[in-house]
Amino acid sequence: MFVKNPDYFLTIVKERSISRAAERLYLSQPYLSQYLAKLENSLGVVLLDRSHSPLKLTQAGELFHAYLERQSYLDRQLVSDLRDLQDRKRPVLHIGASPWRGSTLLPDILPLFQEQYPDVQVVLHEAPVPELGELAEANVIDFCVMQPPDNLTELTYEPVMRERIFLVGHRDHPLLQGLDSSYSDPKPFPSLRALEHERLVMLPPDWRLSRLLYNTFSVHSVEPQNILVTTNTTTAINLAAEKMGFAFLQESGVPRTPYLDRLACFTVGEPPLACPLAVVYKKNGFLSPAARTFIDLVREYYRRYDRIPE
Repeated sequence: MFVKNPDYFLTIVKERSISRAAERLYLSQPYLSQYLAKLENSLGVVLLDRSHSPLKLTQAGELFHAYLERQSYLDRQLVSDLRDLQDRKRPVLHIGASPWRGSTLLPDILPLFQEQYPDVQVVLHEAPVPELGELAEANVIDFCVMQPPDNLTELTYEPVMRERIFLVGHRDHPLLQGLDSSYSDPKPFPSLRALEHERLVMLPPDWRLSRLLYNTFSVHSVEPQNILVTTNTTTAINLAAEKMGFAFLQESGVPRTPYLDRLACFTVGEPPLACPLAVVYKKNGFLSPAARTFIDLVREYYRRYDRIPE
């Protein structure tokens, strides 16, 4: 759909006033009011609730505003991509992931992606999960692989899977004697109460995985007494491998640990505790064909782990 002078409407919304928008655009207020009336007439809807001061978007106005913002972003992206093509610059795909997720995901997916897009340079932005959403909001990355964000004001997401959470500990730990449970054949952990006085290596309490675990502890009336907090999942699994405690890890990242032969793996609860995973990106953002291909490869990679119904 072609919209004449979309910046006029975007400025009205930004200023929340026709008169202030007219001043910013160097137009007369009557002319801008006439523009708005003609626009609403052509669309057949009311875009602004004029009974409010400052002006307020109607539901139709919110939809139209989102469309114009997306169109404006796409126009800028097209100009940038065409300029890069003309200058023969190598296309760049910026992907966000936690350090642990990136180390377990990219070695399998990147070779497949480069077969299809050999000229696209992939830049991995590794950051703690809470910071990934901020990078997406700021358009630093094209998308990130993480748990669905709590705040969807600026972001949107596509679900990828729900993966089981494993409790892992050294096979020779006294608490695990006589319990035969491996990554390939995990059994439910008999009783979370047995962990109350064991060292538990956990991610920060406000992170999604920890929130799920603390809720599970509460349901089972478990009050852990010895918690070591880390922001690095690799640290957690290394400590577990050295009999320095128990860790909770997403299933998909466990196979790449060099200590898998040392670890016993258990599911938690029944049905097994699971954590959602998603591809997250800026709302109304643009996903290039290369980005969409990479996302499809992520979905295919994680299909093997998605055993948990919604």
